[in-house]
Amino acid sequence: MDANPMNLYQLFGQDQRLLVPVFQRPYVWTEDRNWRPMWEDIVSLANRKLAGDQVYPHFLGAVVLDQMQTATGAMPARQVVDGQQRLTTLQVLLAAVRDVVQELEVQAKYVRALVKLTANDDEMTDDPNAVYKVWPTNADRDSFRAVMDGRLRRAVEAVVATGTGDPALVQAYRFFRNRTLGWAQELGYEDRLEEGFDALVRVLREKFELVVIDLKPHDNAQVIFEALNDRGTPLQASDLVKNLVFQMAEEQELPVEALHRDVWSHVETPHWRREVRQGRLKRPALDVFLTQFLTCELAEEVQAPELFLMFRRLLRETGTGLPLLVRHMVDQAAVYQRLTAEEQPETPEGRFLSVLRVLDVNTIVPVLLWLVTRYSEDDRAEAMAALDSYLVRRMVCRLTTKNYNRLFLDLLQELKSKDDPRVVEAFLLRQDAESGFWPRDEDVRYVLRSQPLYKQLTRARLRLVLAELESTSYTGRTERVVHHGKLTIEHLMPQSWEEHWPMPDGHDHSESRELRQALLHTAGNLTLLTRVLNPAISNGPWTQKRSAILLHSALTLNRSLPELWDEASILARADHLFQVFCRRWPRPAGGEAPPSLGIGVGTERRAETPTRAVPRTLGPRRDVAQHIQEAFAGLPQGAQLTVAQIVAVPSSQYRAGEISPGAVAARLRADNVPHVRAVPGSSPLAARKVS
Repeated sequence: MDANPMNLYQLFGQDQRLLVPVFQRPYVWTEDRNWRPMWEDIVSLANRKLAGDQVYPHFLGAVVLDQMQTATGAMPARQVVDGQQRLTTLQVLLAAVRDVVQELEVQAKYVRALVKLTANDDEMTDDPNAVYKVWPTNADRDSFRAVMDGRLRRAVEAVVATGTGDPALVQAYRFFRNRTLGWAQELGYEDRLEEGFDALVRVLREKFELVVIDLKPHDNAQVIFEALNDRGTPLQASDLVKNLVFQMAEEQELPVEALHRDVWSHVETPHWRREVRQGRLKRPALDVFLTQFLTCELAEEVQAPELFLMFRRLLRETGTGLPLLVRHMVDQAAVYQRLTAEEQPETPEGRFLSVLRVLDVNTIVPVLLWLVTRYSEDDRAEAMAALDSYLVRRMVCRLTTKNYNRLFLDLLQELKSKDDPRVVEAFLLRQDAESGFWPRDEDVRYVLRSQPLYKQLTRARLRLVLAELESTSYTGRTERVVHHGKLTIEHLMPQSWEEHWPMPDGHDHSESRELRQALLHTAGNLTLLTRVLNPAISNGPWTQKRSAILLHSALTLNRSLPELWDEASILARADHLFQVFCRRWPRPAGGEAPPSLGIGVGTERRAETPTRAVPRTLGPRRDVAQHIQEAFAGLPQGAQLTVAQIVAVPSSQYRAGEISPGAVAARLRADNVPHVRAVPGSSPLAARKVS
């Protein structure tokens, strides 16, 4: 290859075409990162020249060009291997200065000088596009024409924007035009205008330099393109993928223009160029999709840095041929866009996808792509419902998501090998480790009755659960309430309850207060209200609060609130919500709980609680010590539970919440519960399993 420094007059002053291949990305430079620094460099050099100081060349970076074969006597043409963003920006800049010079009626020689840098003059060509020095990729051509033809010289003129706002090239033109006008105004329109534009045009022509690298016939343009990064905006993995696809298409003598226009252009829209958050990082939406697509196709983990290599491998291994693979990828992109859309239909599958958006579990997407592509909505309904229940139950029970990546890859591999959507439910039921267990009904009931979900779940996730329980509560006789505002989570018994909520029967011993505090943030004490109603009734007495809710709230969650609201009411409502929860997110029978399954408060871990029979008679002779022992059943030696937690567990002796906290505390202090001992000095009072 040959590398030579060239100023803009040397590069653009001769008649030649610099053609950007169709497979390169659209124009992506922006004001903050690119246009403003470039303009500040220009003004600095022009002002130095005006002041009579020596002006040294300013380096703009490198461009890589590949000589193209043209007919004898035709205008020379080169393919832009790298540097299209820079070359296109320079043409837009020159056009903006040209239009301002013309608008301000500065000497015509400056207009002619700038036209020579922005337009070819070959009267023998029949190609209407041959006039343009640089010819961008398809997505930018309409905007580029409008800029270079002078149609944007007046502010009232514009081109139709694709998506929201003007195209990036139009924004670039307006930026440089407005900055040039502002600079001219600072000069003084009458006093130094001619002198100022003489300096500006000479700086642009002579003092801005690029290193132009011309490839020789034996140089591999593909390898060079993959190795280079654009100075202002680094190449993304999807840019390399696109380049590879169309490089191969050219080698195979496929109709490149048609492949881009009819297929690839569908993933070259603003939607796919926007950045989306992935954990703590942001990536282009197309890169995120390609990762999910490749995972689905290969049933292997695809890391972001490996995306291009994995796509190249898929191209080598696929037996469908390049055009069919690209079309399949674009079809999958449409499916992915629907799966991840913010608005979903009010169907079981649509509700699941809305739930998934809140849970933000991206590792399941390849499984969904496979299910949606392979099976009808009816055929995959059972599988989708199983995934919905699995994810929400584990989220409510606060079970780890760390193994999801491996787990869903294993599921995908089994789906692909057996080609049966019923695999999903059986696979999930088969998981017996804590990292994959599908929580059972008794696990969910324990959590809803005893765990402070208000503190344990994010507001978005807790609001989602309550909203879905509300929707599931509708019957054929119930009108559906459509609320366009954002509902907030409200405590029925307020967090600051001391003023208006005395303890029942005047009992205010520490164990009773502890039980109340333990139940405050549980599901049974939470509901949804409007932002306006919530603060108006927040800490008031129950009679006033209940009346206001019944008067203003139309939600089914709020229509059957009892006249008395106490600890027993909270537990009763938790049981009701549990029944609704199991209708919305059912779990089939089967599967064994792992011995170490942890469902508890804070860092404490609780094993699954076996189903216990509710006593038929409730008399005074039930065994408190037996209840305490059963509360610790399944927990390892050394595990601790507070009095409130022991009270909240159902046993063969007492329903959950039924036993008096004072009775539990008294028995612990008496130190006569086998295998359980009170923790000395603990506040609130806690017990430890000793054997």
